[in-house]
Amino acid sequence: MTEIFYLPIQPFLFFPFLALAPAGLFGFFYYRRSRRRIKGRLPLLIAALAWAAYAVYEWRMHAWSETVVAPIRVDLLLVVPILYGVTIAGLWACVWRR
Repeated sequence: MTEIFYLPIQPFLFFPFLALAPAGLFGFFYYRRSRRRIKGRLPLLIAALAWAAYAVYEWRMHAWSETVVAPIRVDLLLVVPILYGVTIAGLWACVWRR
């Protein structure tokens, strides 16, 4: 069951620069909504900043994991559910218009 939960995040663990794609998309939608003065922009901004912070964090963790023999990533137990929640809120803000 846990393998299914962590499956969507796997590409970002091996290629940390891919996390900039969701950050850019949420940033684009935030910018588009801010130009039109549409409400509900805050979840988009939070999602963009969270993904950008995750990209930097994962890049550093990827560099660290190459220096140790068997890295155990306990941090993912906290980071992944938060990132999922922020992503769902950002997607909801993209779809739902007030």
